Amino acid sequence: MITTVRRNRSVGYGAGRAHALALLLCCSTFTGCAVLGRRAPDETSLTVELPVSRAEAVRRTLTAFREQGYPVRATLTSGLQPESEPFRQGDAEVVFRASISGSERSSRVVLSGPYRRVRLGGAIRGDVEEVRRSDDTLERTLWNRLDQIRLTIRESAR
Repeated sequence: MITTVRRNRSVGYGAGRAHALALLLCCSTFTGCAVLGRRAPDETSLTVELPVSRAEAVRRTLTAFREQGYPVRATLTSGLQPESEPFRQGDAEVVFRASISGSERSSRVVLSGPYRRVRLGGAIRGDVEEVRRSDDTLERTLWNRLDQIRLTIRESAR
C-alpha cells in the first residue's frame, strides 16, 4: 500500500516566514544592544582653532612647548610639525607632537603624542601607543599634560 503525503505549502511557507521574521527581530535587537553598549572611540588628539596666521600659530606653539618645559627637537619639518625631545613620565618614554595648518587668517594646531612603556630599566620596551583620553593612570597624566599645552597656546592667542 502506497500512501501519498501532501504538504500544505501555505502552512510551511507561513511557518518559515514567521521563523525568519523572529530571527530577524532577534538579530536586530541584539545588534542594537551592542551598538548602544559600545563606548565611543577614545580621543587621541587635541585641537586648537586660532584666529591668527599659520606663522603666528607656529610661534605660539613653539613658545607653549618651551614654557611647559618640553625642548623642541630640531628637524626638517619642525616648522609645521614640531615635536618634543623624548622625555620620561613614570615608566613611559613620550614625545609630544603638534601639526599646524592654516592660512593668513586662521590656523589649527592638532596636538598628539606617541609613547611606549619601558620596563626593567629600559631593557624591554613596549609597543608604541598614542596618548588617549582614557581611565589609565599614565594616559590620563599624559592627556592632562597635552591639554595644558593646548590651554597655553589658546591663552597666548588672547
